[in-house]
Amino acid sequence: MHVSRWARAPSALQALIVAAGLLPARALAAPAEPRPLAAPAEPRPLAAPAEPRPLAAPAEPRAIDLRWEAPDGCPPVDEVRSEIARLLGASEQHQPIEVEIAVARAGGARLRLDLRIRAPSPGERVLRGDDCASMSRAAALIVAMSIDPDAVARNAAAEPAAQPAPPSAVAAPVAAAPRPPPPAPPAPPAAARPPAAAERDLRAAIWLSAHIEQALVPAVGVGLAAGGGIRSGWLRADGAAGVVPSSSSRIAGMAAGAEFRLWFLEVDACARALERPLSVYVCALGRQHWLLARGREVDEAFSRTAPIFAAGLGALVEWRIAGPLRGEGALHAVVPLRRPRFVVENVEGDVYRPPAAGLSSRLGVALAF
Repeated sequence: MHVSRWARAPSALQALIVAAGLLPARALAAPAEPRPLAAPAEPRPLAAPAEPRPLAAPAEPRAIDLRWEAPDGCPPVDEVRSEIARLLGASEQHQPIEVEIAVARAGGARLRLDLRIRAPSPGERVLRGDDCASMSRAAALIVAMSIDPDAVARNAAAEPAAQPAPPSAVAAPVAAAPRPPPPAPPAPPAAARPPAAAERDLRAAIWLSAHIEQALVPAVGVGLAAGGGIRSGWLRADGAAGVVPSSSSRIAGMAAGAEFRLWFLEVDACARALERPLSVYVCALGRQHWLLARGREVDEAFSRTAPIFAAGLGALVEWRIAGPLRGEGALHAVVPLRRPRFVVENVEGDVYRPPAAGLSSRLGVALAF
């Protein structure tokens, strides 16, 4: 084995110290006999220095687009970000993720947390509880598990071992009581499974809208519609009822005509096509109408009600206002499957006949819970 002369220096130094300690004793006893000097040791070449290793490239920062809405008393968004980073630790997953978390009061001291992951894998979760801090930590765990569940499990298992051991005593050793074994790493709660693998959350909603009708009444009529339905992931289904109280028409060139009132029941089925910045749904509808006509400026008063079924296709747009309150707007093309004629007896000409197709729209607010 090759050793440099610097590695031999500690042995030579020890020999000089021992010799210096023995000199006085030997000088008193007898003069030392002269000894031949040893030939100087042949110098040995120095070992080549080790080549410096390149530093590891810094980890790419994790891109988490987090939108946080919460009432007073809840943790700030920075604290939620820090909790996500702590759970992930040194995770190597750096795929961007877009998350929306909204906390709102659900009555009394109860809170409702809505968590929606927009990308890369859409998913939704709803948490309910009384402690906003605990709910925010559970939401952070859901987000972290959605990014890298293996890293979260590793960090949870390493947390007990990472705690520093108590310092050893300097005094005489004393028999210490045995320490209890470290606690087992906590298992992630069932509610904290990644939203992509979890079942879709089911929610209900009610809404109230101003209704504008052009398809089934003679002139553009304004009325009122109310309804409700369910939401599940990217699907929604609604039922509604509405009325357009007044619209009128008359025979061309004459004063005789009729006043019209429209009642309807409607069923909608929608699929979400776009999430950002607004939720846009493509909807199909079926609507049963009852069109009531009363004679105006006629010799003999008359009243007639005609049932008309129509089908439609259109779009619905939804946006968040605050907490569970949403704004909604819809526009549909409506095709009546039956087009009855409204006439006045003994008078030539039609008072009104529904067109082959028309438009129907509404604008209002919804409450999701």
